[in-house]
Amino acid sequence: MMLRIEAPLLPVAIALIVGIVIGEWIKAPIVVFAAMAGILIITLFLRYHPRWQTTTILICVTLFGCIIRQYQENNMKVCWPEYPAEWQAVVIDEPIEKTKTMTVDVLLANSRQKVRCHIAKSNDSQEISVGDGLILTTHIHEIRNKTSNLHHSTTRQDSNKIASDHLKQQNHSKNQNHSTFDYQRFMASRGFTGEAYVRPFDWDWGIVDISHLSRIERLRLRFMTYRSILLKHIQEWKLDKATEGVIKAMTLGDRSDLSPTVKTTYTQAGASHILALSGMHLTIIFFIINLLMNWRKAELISQAIIVTTLWAYALLVGLSPSVTRSAFMISVYALLSVGYRDSAPINTLSFTAIVMLIINPLALYDVSFQLSYVAVCAILLGNSFFKKVIPIEWLMNHRIVKWIWGITLVSLAAQIGTAPLVAYHFGVFNPCALLANFFLIPLATLTIILTILALTTIWFPWLSDLFVLALSFVVKTMNHLLQLVTEIPYSHLNFEPFSVVLTLFIYILMGFAFILYIKYLKMHCIIK
Repeated sequence: MMLRIEAPLLPVAIALIVGIVIGEWIKAPIVVFAAMAGILIITLFLRYHPRWQTTTILICVTLFGCIIRQYQENNMKVCWPEYPAEWQAVVIDEPIEKTKTMTVDVLLANSRQKVRCHIAKSNDSQEISVGDGLILTTHIHEIRNKTSNLHHSTTRQDSNKIASDHLKQQNHSKNQNHSTFDYQRFMASRGFTGEAYVRPFDWDWGIVDISHLSRIERLRLRFMTYRSILLKHIQEWKLDKATEGVIKAMTLGDRSDLSPTVKTTYTQAGASHILALSGMHLTIIFFIINLLMNWRKAELISQAIIVTTLWAYALLVGLSPSVTRSAFMISVYALLSVGYRDSAPINTLSFTAIVMLIINPLALYDVSFQLSYVAVCAILLGNSFFKKVIPIEWLMNHRIVKWIWGITLVSLAAQIGTAPLVAYHFGVFNPCALLANFFLIPLATLTIILTILALTTIWFPWLSDLFVLALSFVVKTMNHLLQLVTEIPYSHLNFEPFSVVLTLFIYILMGFAFILYIKYLKMHCIIK
């Protein structure tokens, strides 16, 4: 068995990540730029020394990572007025209902800044939806971590008690979840530059001019409005809240209706990734479209339609990091398949990471970004090295074993690869996640297919109702099976979250163990 992994862009991606990380402490962009220019000149004289030239190129990429991080941070620094002002804003995501407030993400029409607003709950604020124009008269402040600072900022402007109570509850929950949680960095990774607490009489509906927004922003806003319409159609199916919340999360990326009980069940069963749109969901959609568009005589046209449809779906669900990464990778794969070129998956993964980090360096600190790339990298390496440990000829004659082996390989690789990262962020480990994935993957596939069928047949009520009935049965079955998994002793282990040093140390040990295992396979002629 031949073993080859072509990934020349992998060291480049790692160098860029290192540069973005150390850019937090290096605050001299002119000095860094001068150093990068000097090393680039040295690189030109090393053409006959390829190893040294490669090293200097990677150093330049690292310095470039420092520069783009500092540039991004400088762009996100906004001098907000010290006193309340009037703002025209448009709602860009589904509002989330809290105990005393509605969390509403808006985009300011003139400055194009993303702001998270906590609007006091009322009958009017509960009617806010995506695409609505709002006139806000409030004090917007920069996002901070400390409760005292934020509370001082709001009370200085005579904010109401609802805002301060909400803030105390919010920060208390964060401290319970992870003592090192950096709320400011988290919000920056999502593109937010400000936060505001709005009293009931400090906002009103309004017609907002969005001509100042970029074409991408307007296109995304239009697709998010379409998503809001689809979510309302799902609400009309009159399903129970648990089933409806899972369907919305798995198909349209709306987690606002997930109950705490459902979240706890999926987390304890190691199935929370099912509720967050990721590569698995987009891959299922890709294969569905590919089956429908499988025109052998017009492959270029069919692949172009598939890629366009995938990106339309990515826009529909909000272009989250994991969905964008998956859409990007599948697009490259689809285009390379037209020319019958090797897609080099590790290299493609590295390329998508480089592009996304150049666009938004702070996306590196988004948990979904980290888990998405680590999981896919682990799956690709696991497939590359271990899928042929069992002879492929034997597997082809035993299809059921092949299916079980395939799910086991993917699930085990993803679980092992992401375990240290999950332990760092959440302080939890799920030994039974592998068991759950055996029924999760087929049931999740059925959920996506049936939801698409139910939404596309709304003009034929009797047929749509039939699909909704089947969909409800599938989701309820999935929820019940996951509940049974959580009842298994030691199905989930909670502990103190790992430190950064311990997490990196574990990944280094995993890397060494991986290399030793490959050498063992080569010594026994299992791979070449």
